[in-house]
Amino acid sequence: MGVARLEKVTIIAPRSEYADVAKALAQFEDFHPAEGVPQSFDPGVQDLTVKAVKLFAQADQAAKDLNMKLMPGQMDVVFRGEKVPRSSFQAAGWKDLLDKAGADLDPITEEVRAQKGELQKFQKEEADSEAMMGTLSIVSGFAADLSGLADLSLFRGAISIVPNDRLAEFAKSIPDAIFLTRGVSKEQTLVLVVVKKAEEARLEKTLKLLDLKPLALPSSLPQNPAEAYRQAVRDHESAVAERVKAEERMDDIRKKNGTTLLALRELAEAARETLDEARVSGGMQRMAMISGFFPAKRDEQMKQRFGKWIVQTEDVSPGEEGEKVPVLMQNSLATGLFQQITQEQGIPGGNEVDPTPIVSYVFPAFFGMMFADAGHGLVLSLFMLFVRQRSAGNTRKWANMFLVAGISSIIFGVIFGEFFELPFSRLGVAIPPLVEIINRAGAIDSFNFLPSAFDGVNLVLIVSILIGVAHLVTAIGLDVYQSYREHNPIELWLEHVPALTMYLAGVGYGLAFVGAGYKFDVLSSSAPNPLLGVPNNLVGEVSLAVLIPSMLVLLAGKGVAIAAGRLKDGSVLGALSNGGLEVFERISLYMSNTISYIRLAVMLLVHAALLLITNEYFAPWNNLTYLPVWIFLNVLIIAFEAMIVYIQDLRLHLYEFFTKFYRGTGSPFRKIFPDKPRVSIEWL
Repeated sequence: MGVARLEKVTIIAPRSEYADVAKALAQFEDFHPAEGVPQSFDPGVQDLTVKAVKLFAQADQAAKDLNMKLMPGQMDVVFRGEKVPRSSFQAAGWKDLLDKAGADLDPITEEVRAQKGELQKFQKEEADSEAMMGTLSIVSGFAADLSGLADLSLFRGAISIVPNDRLAEFAKSIPDAIFLTRGVSKEQTLVLVVVKKAEEARLEKTLKLLDLKPLALPSSLPQNPAEAYRQAVRDHESAVAERVKAEERMDDIRKKNGTTLLALRELAEAARETLDEARVSGGMQRMAMISGFFPAKRDEQMKQRFGKWIVQTEDVSPGEEGEKVPVLMQNSLATGLFQQITQEQGIPGGNEVDPTPIVSYVFPAFFGMMFADAGHGLVLSLFMLFVRQRSAGNTRKWANMFLVAGISSIIFGVIFGEFFELPFSRLGVAIPPLVEIINRAGAIDSFNFLPSAFDGVNLVLIVSILIGVAHLVTAIGLDVYQSYREHNPIELWLEHVPALTMYLAGVGYGLAFVGAGYKFDVLSSSAPNPLLGVPNNLVGEVSLAVLIPSMLVLLAGKGVAIAAGRLKDGSVLGALSNGGLEVFERISLYMSNTISYIRLAVMLLVHAALLLITNEYFAPWNNLTYLPVWIFLNVLIIAFEAMIVYIQDLRLHLYEFFTKFYRGTGSPFRKIFPDKPRVSIEWL
């Protein structure tokens, strides 16, 4: 079910031709290198790998220097229509390809590197001039030539910015000095101090002790602080202008060469990844060898592509070699849409069944039931068509999945007779609802709770539980099937089969319990069960006849097997203790899991309730001024509810369904030449 059959292949070729093998592997693509092989590298392919690594590092650094996004954001793709251009490269072999890539990349990276150096230079000048402006701004109002201080022969002078709380202490420390002060702010004062030449050392020591720095103007600036500040402002403005010009030149490079640069980066990355896998070549001196896995359906193509060398193939299965054998999930176009849901829980490993075909039907059905409104489903479907048309790759896969979910919502909207919470009859369409959850007979629309269990909301609640039972029975049944495939009869008959029969019998007893008026003495009730149509006591008797033996097998089966020597590990007492815990755990787990499916009905009712409130207070057909508000609220409900419904749908699968049988321990099949959105290679 969705898992492709693989074969293992070993290719042996002369080392002189091993680069051609690496080229053929890239052409073939569907080749997963085997893990755990000896790490002996072919020198020729190793050199090509090193070259690819250098090219990638070179291109990656240039892209970073240009601040380029490797891929456009989802919002840009959807709403701005940005596309990822695809570039094609032709080459006779890996060396030819890397040589051509290097020839195209070198002039771009050299230009980027040179322009980046210019930009960094002007950025530094801007930062330096800005710092100088900040320093000189404090003394920008002090107009005096300071150059004369250095020419004094009998005296020594210094200018410093002194905090006002240190000003008195500074003056007392050098009592014989000449102090001239000017306030520059509420907190600081500009001080000119002049001392005799003999007191120069005392002045320097005092400045250090008070953590004061003499104001020294760079020789490149005028020695008048006011003029120096004006010159610093001019230098800063010039640096800013040059920096802007350098950024514009970088932007020109980005526009002119950005597409080519990103394509070359991706090409080098693909070459690096492929050659890094292909360089593993075995331990023989003159012959190179590589092993891996490929889809069995391409056996003839494998033999044709690599026929000039020695090719040995053998059938394999994940059960034979454990997790070393990769798993290639290969569903049809329709079921493959929901393969991503399965992959949320992991890749099927060993003898595990791929549940994707089941998920592909159940997931959109659950979504449609919880989001049941033909109008909202139509809006969601149209929006997803728009997203699908604008996007590619993984985004398009998600758009396709939600498109199917939207169509399912339309179908369930027709079943419940809802179009933006309006009945189809009000729109002039003669489509009666199959299940009427909204009662429109009174003045105010409300939920249709009727005495009968098979009308309106009551029916939806019952159906949601029955759907949950069917879903869980499928999951537990798959667990039984997988145990059968693993050829473990003890586990099959003492754990998996009793668990299935216990759940089925428990559901039967639950139906009898409800049919008997919620009384545990179901065996005394001969009334027909409202759902099954047979007497409740008969349903109860059959259920108990299956339930009790199933619980006893789960409780004591392994203990008996250990006592009889069929199981070697563990003790009888330990097995009985574990059996009791397992019975209790399964009962509580199955009950909570079954009740959890009532969220299918609850989310439907929440969705309908929001629409009832919206149409009750903001109906545009009663007052056209409400139309913008009505549209806004409907869009908000669609966005909010679609996200919540998706989360609830995912939860029912990941926690209720998958946990019963699915481990997801497989290793994904990895193509030796990875899929890249920007690059395609035409091998000559």
